[in-house]
Amino acid sequence: MTVLQPISEGESQTPAMFLHKNIRLLRKKLNLSQEELALRVGLNRGNIASYENGTAEPRICNLLKLSEVFGVSAIDLAHRDFSCVSNAEPCPQFSINPGFERSVQQIQDRAEEITAVINSLYTCFQFKIKSLPEATPEIMALQVHFDQMREAAQSLIQDHLSLIDHIRQYK
Repeated sequence: MTVLQPISEGESQTPAMFLHKNIRLLRKKLNLSQEELALRVGLNRGNIASYENGTAEPRICNLLKLSEVFGVSAIDLAHRDFSCVSNAEPCPQFSINPGFERSVQQIQDRAEEITAVINSLYTCFQFKIKSLPEATPEIMALQVHFDQMREAAQSLIQDHLSLIDHIRQYK
């Protein structure tokens, strides 16, 4: 359970978002045009322009690509003000909140639990199918659909775990 702390005077309710300013600042620091940055990330120039103008926010996969190009964590790219860093200095690598790793570990543990549940359901389903006297066309179709759902779930979980590994690279 999260306990909300009272907000002090002068404190905002949401963290400051520096994403659009940081994208422009770091792109210029690397002497990249919007077109060049877009090519590196696999987008078009209009996407980069809308991110820099603050009229759109990148999807998480694009945010991760941007943070990789800039050499900063995705969290820092969105929440740290890089305008205070002089042009002579390289982009800083900030440390991530200690609770972050715990949260990431909980997400990974949950993905592993879901994998175990899916595998158990699949084993149970296979057992039930084998105990039936005959395999009707409906049962065969059901098995095909179950196999497809299992493959899709496994693919999503693998993508999920890959994303977690990618996020951990930035801590």
